[in-house]
Amino acid sequence: MENQISKKQVLVNVEESEIRVAFLEDEQLVDLFLEKTDDLSIVGNLYKGIVEDVVPGLKASFIDIGLERRAFLHFNDFIPEALNPAGRKKSLFRRLISKETGEDREKKENRSRPSPASTNPVKILHKGQAVLVQVIKDEIGRKGPRVTANIALPGRKLVLLPHPSQRGGVSRKIANFKERQRLRKILGSIKTAQRSFIIRTAGKGMSDDAIKSDIGHLKRIWSNILRKYRGKNTPLLLFNDHDILYRIVRDHFTEDLDEIMVDNIRVFKKIKKLLHQMIPRLADRVKFFSKPESLFHHYHVEKQIQKATRRKVWLKSGGYVVFDETEALTAIDVNSGRYIGKKDQEKTVLKTNLEACQVIAQQLRLRDIGGIIVIDFIDMVRKENRETVERTIHRCLRPDRAKHTILPISEFGLVELTRKRVRQSLKHRLFTKCPYCEGSGRVLAPNQIWRQIKYSLLELLQQKPRPGEITVMIHPRTKRHIQEKLQGALDQVVKKYSVPVSLLSSEDLHIEDFQVRYTLPGRSEIWPRRQEN
Repeated sequence: MENQISKKQVLVNVEESEIRVAFLEDEQLVDLFLEKTDDLSIVGNLYKGIVEDVVPGLKASFIDIGLERRAFLHFNDFIPEALNPAGRKKSLFRRLISKETGEDREKKENRSRPSPASTNPVKILHKGQAVLVQVIKDEIGRKGPRVTANIALPGRKLVLLPHPSQRGGVSRKIANFKERQRLRKILGSIKTAQRSFIIRTAGKGMSDDAIKSDIGHLKRIWSNILRKYRGKNTPLLLFNDHDILYRIVRDHFTEDLDEIMVDNIRVFKKIKKLLHQMIPRLADRVKFFSKPESLFHHYHVEKQIQKATRRKVWLKSGGYVVFDETEALTAIDVNSGRYIGKKDQEKTVLKTNLEACQVIAQQLRLRDIGGIIVIDFIDMVRKENRETVERTIHRCLRPDRAKHTILPISEFGLVELTRKRVRQSLKHRLFTKCPYCEGSGRVLAPNQIWRQIKYSLLELLQQKPRPGEITVMIHPRTKRHIQEKLQGALDQVVKKYSVPVSLLSSEDLHIEDFQVRYTLPGRSEIWPRRQEN
């Protein structure tokens, strides 16, 4: 059973102000990317920044990259080449070394490499300096974006590391020793003294020429970045990597995908074009979803998304796992629930814990939970059982693309791990603070409510006979949001079906609730709201 090949699908849902991309394996949601078109991620973008402050106590500097909040550059993420990426003949870095060490020109020229003291960021970084940085973490809450000077420009099969001090390598996800040796030989033939590369997982099994085909494209991007950098000494966006479709096709589409469904004709054509350029074998597997119902609803993804926002997730055996997200960390509690086993309590506990490992790994990836995570497994008496659970959580988390570190399980069944936080978790992206409880709970964001209203309208308008007119009763806040940001989308529905739709507000309605009334000859009816649970 374990060797069976699962069916892999990708669903691309395009809404008025949002793009959602779901990855399914045997109809189970395993990954979800959600991006608002008016609030795009800046992770991967390159900027010419200006140093505003150097704080030795924080081991960091704050960089103006032209955004509302200053970027945070930790000293561990700084390399001197970022101050002189164009590599001019009279290097600013060398002048700084000479000034700070007091070495005369003859000694300086004889040195093969600078000493650790000469690369101390506190002595090299100064207010007003230009520095080339790349965003590695979006703004989260009140924290500005985090940046690094270790630039990495990703292609399909290669990642360009443009600075001399950066070392390339082969993706750690490629485990086969012979394949790694083969790829290292290819790497040795393409790296130079000025730049190196990382061979990505997509390069596994590829020929020399296929892997090298990325080089020209990446070098052109880097040349354009340097050309822009040489301009005036002000904060400037040099490279924009925010196109969610391009990024997902480049970084997440693999040749073993069986089907790619897209519900927007423009995006459908764009994805086919991208695949012809990057993965030609997948181009014919892209299909257009033309039904009036929601793509995610048709494939039962909406229900799975809602489950991923719930605090409690039930296990097949009857046990359950509780997820509690706080500002500082996420606590995960495993409980036996209704599952009490038959005779051996230790076996019952072990089975529940092993089942929880799979669910936890899936939910961490799906919910995009980052930071410090503490898992409280059910206590186990036998050491060998604790070791079995430890091996299982390692194995279940292995497919996770996010960088993570797992500490050994304690005798009390606690596992501590860290998972790289790049953007806000799914819960914080789907929900907004509740105006009724002042933030102690959450309600659906206006875009999610509008989506439910829209597909209720489309479902009603498919009925025969078609209604004469429709009235939607909604909360005043939802009405304002639709009129200010989504009126065009509502007008398109009205125009397509030639049925007038009126919005009426009611303070008596809960902020998530709505009611659809419609008229037929001689009578008025209420259309039931579709239940997703």
